[in-house]
Amino acid sequence: MPILESDWKKFKGLRQIALDRFCQNVLADAKTIAQHDALSAHTRYVMLYRLMRDRDKDLVQAFDDNSQSRSSALMGLWLMVMHDLLTEEELSVLSDGALDSIKEVVRQPYELEWMDEIPPHDW
Repeated sequence: MPILESDWKKFKGLRQIALDRFCQNVLADAKTIAQHDALSAHTRYVMLYRLMRDRDKDLVQAFDDNSQSRSSALMGLWLMVMHDLLTEEELSVLSDGALDSIKEVVRQPYELEWMDEIPPHDW
């Protein structure tokens, strides 16, 4: 279901805020992993690879597949809220109808998933 034209204009600004916040969060998590010297370089590399692979899937789903048109904007908005990328204050610019469509979204902010040390292989 498409959102109102007035919400679509506001959504484009919210999309930019959420995209920037998403990228900043990924970069911060990548830095945290890279600087975690208690793990081997190989383990940190694997963690970084998995982080980028998993977050890239979410990036595509929220910002490419579901926010490029009025007809898919509500799904994109839903995903942005689920990933805790927009504050309630930022969302308050939307119409009551748009806000009603996302009121049931449960925020699930990202958390780093730490790995145990990967044992070395005998090559």
